[in-house]
Amino acid sequence: MKSIPLAGLGTFAIAARHLSFTKAAQEMHLTQGAVSQQIRQLEERLGVTLFVRYHRRLELTVAGVRLAVQLNHSFTEISDLILELQEEETSNILTVSVMPSFATKWLIPRLGSLQEAYPDLQLRIQANDREVNFQRDRIDVAIVHSHVHSSKGYIVPLMKDQVFPVCSPAFAKQRDLCEPSQLAQVPLLNDDSEWRFSSPYAEWEKWLLLANTKGIKASRGISFNRGDLAVQAAIAGQGVALGRTPLVMDDIQQGRLMRPFEQALDEGHAYLFVCPEMQRQREPVQQLLSWLVSECCHYSPEDALTTPDQLN
Repeated sequence: MKSIPLAGLGTFAIAARHLSFTKAAQEMHLTQGAVSQQIRQLEERLGVTLFVRYHRRLELTVAGVRLAVQLNHSFTEISDLILELQEEETSNILTVSVMPSFATKWLIPRLGSLQEAYPDLQLRIQANDREVNFQRDRIDVAIVHSHVHSSKGYIVPLMKDQVFPVCSPAFAKQRDLCEPSQLAQVPLLNDDSEWRFSSPYAEWEKWLLLANTKGIKASRGISFNRGDLAVQAAIAGQGVALGRTPLVMDDIQQGRLMRPFEQALDEGHAYLFVCPEMQRQREPVQQLLSWLVSECCHYSPEDALTTPDQLN
């Protein structure tokens, strides 16, 4: 099929609305002859007659009516989409994909600070632990873990992700925890959400190896598919969990959790801010990123991977 002249379709739609080449020409700032020529070329290209031409008036053929109706519908949809895209470009609304545990334990408790800093910024938070597809999911930005992120885009490292045992102070006192070997006698709480492509107990196994502790089966404890659930169980005194840096920092600072041992597993993973390159210069994106970096530096400067100065 021959290519269809898009300009001719637009001219036809206007002429069909007026049922007049002269009025269409006036609206388009063309001559009547130019409009008539475009319509004739379109009819020749399509092999279809669109207008019945009388001495002083036009009528649409059946084919012309069908095409005019479809074009009107299509142009309306295109116009609505363009308006939507323009509004999104200038909007203060950001759709943010966040890992559920990070949202619960780190982001949500700090949202008041974000609202104070940027009162016009509106977040639509979507809890999501799978790899983000920005186009398919209509996501503007994401906070992800480097272990499950592989797509390209604008990436800013936010915070280290070290892993270490945590429990409630009352549990540590009751069990008199002071040596990693004592974990053989206490319930282990496991978060397997980050390790879906390997052993569900991989982190406990690696930490126990790091602590030179042998003979302890990580699999004998309770497993959760979300880190915040394992942390909450530890707060409730149900055992010892492996805490991820951002998921336990507030609970440690506020005395709900403690680190009974010093060893920390660090495999170079991090929490990342990610967005498509085309989004990075939007003011709301820059506002959110600036706030995230500042919060990470303020609450955990030793774990922060980017400083505000580095964003400038």
